[in-house]
Amino acid sequence: MTRLLRVARPAADQEGRSRRMAAGPDTDTDTKEAAAPEAGSPRWHPVTRVAFRFGLVYVALFFLTEMRIGYPLLGVFGDELPTGALTWQYHLVEPVVVRVGDLIGVDASLIEPVQSGDQRFFWVLALCWFLGALLAAATWSLVDRARRHDADLHKWFVVVVRFCLAAQLFSFGFAKVFPLQMSQPLTRLVEPYGEFGMLNVLWSQVGSSPPYEMLLGCAEVTAAVLLVIPRTALLGALLAAVELTQVLLLNITYQVPLKIFSFHLLVLSLILLAPHAVRLARFFVTDRPADPPVRRALFRSRRALSAALAAQLLLGAWLAGSQVREEWKLWDTIGSSAPKPPLYGIWEVRAFSLDGRERPPLTTDTERWNRLIVDTPHSYQPGSVSSQRMDGTIVDYAAAFDPKTGAMTLARPDDPAWSARLTFAQPAPDRLTMRGVLAGQRVSIRLEKTDLSSFPINRDSPRWVQDGPYQPRLEG
Repeated sequence: MTRLLRVARPAADQEGRSRRMAAGPDTDTDTKEAAAPEAGSPRWHPVTRVAFRFGLVYVALFFLTEMRIGYPLLGVFGDELPTGALTWQYHLVEPVVVRVGDLIGVDASLIEPVQSGDQRFFWVLALCWFLGALLAAATWSLVDRARRHDADLHKWFVVVVRFCLAAQLFSFGFAKVFPLQMSQPLTRLVEPYGEFGMLNVLWSQVGSSPPYEMLLGCAEVTAAVLLVIPRTALLGALLAAVELTQVLLLNITYQVPLKIFSFHLLVLSLILLAPHAVRLARFFVTDRPADPPVRRALFRSRRALSAALAAQLLLGAWLAGSQVREEWKLWDTIGSSAPKPPLYGIWEVRAFSLDGRERPPLTTDTERWNRLIVDTPHSYQPGSVSSQRMDGTIVDYAAAFDPKTGAMTLARPDDPAWSARLTFAQPAPDRLTMRGVLAGQRVSIRLEKTDLSSFPINRDSPRWVQDGPYQPRLEG
């Protein structure tokens, strides 16, 4: 009997190899292919089937009702969308969300414009995803009890999750590779640190070092590229999970209003890792070799597999190229290579008079300017021109320059009735005079330009040889 078994095993192995060769190579993964019919596939544990169905429905609801998932997938066509297209999903489900909120005693009305992804609306929306997925998974499992597994559905689910996650990482990554997401406006150089919000602290910490921001972006883009390529998708999911864990912790601890969204991106990376959890634990924890997983190929024919691989690579290139194009355009508009507006810089007010009356530089004067800041536009700042009052308060303006007449018109986004029109002249590159009407009062201002390199933060570039930490206030 033992001899017969020894003879039969090579024969069975040869037969298995013949079947795999006939099916063609697996171009989707570098693992064992399981292309056998359902009857010959291993039965999933009931808990596994229910968990998969719950996860699939939950992710589907997340994708269908969260506009931030779909927008990067549109690539260059996203620019053509009207403003309302970015929130129509929220309006579609708002009646349901508000109703569920009423049942639990929460006002879940959508606050517009949507500047926070963590308002009550989104927390209740996530609860709706959970309850909907729970009900759908239970019903599905009761109706389809006889099915042995959902492997065919799972392989396509993985592809969709890979590309939705990759699109997000391309979007966030290239916004840092072109250091725009956390660029540092000039107002940060003169605003008291104690008046920063926690989000501004994080943005300034990263934005003050463009090389660091660019490296963070490169890590996110690398994870996205690895996710796009089927053979490296597992490595991409690992890298994405590490990065998104850091992002989630920063969002929580620095009060960035994207905690719900970043948590779900982390969940997407964990969904991709879940089928490999035992193998990864075996390799990283027990220091033992891990066997290659058995995966179902997307198609059985070699030609179809090759076409699927080409389609995935082309889609990945489309997503990456669209983001590069978008960020490049933005870089030429508001990046460091963008043209500087007239009067760019920080100007110290040396003399200030209203209606012919000189205003001395007293910190109790709420009308006198202490500084004028003219900057390039920033996506998270109301305007490109700001004034700093004597008490340190920053007031932002929407500005329009007329170089021919040497005039500047100011408006305040927070006060539609407020306006100003000032003419300016520069007797020297670092001298400026302004006259005109400021909120209905005649004003005359004399200013002197500040050398931006005088701020220690602008001089503290990377140094390989240091005898000690650079702490200007403590070095006398």
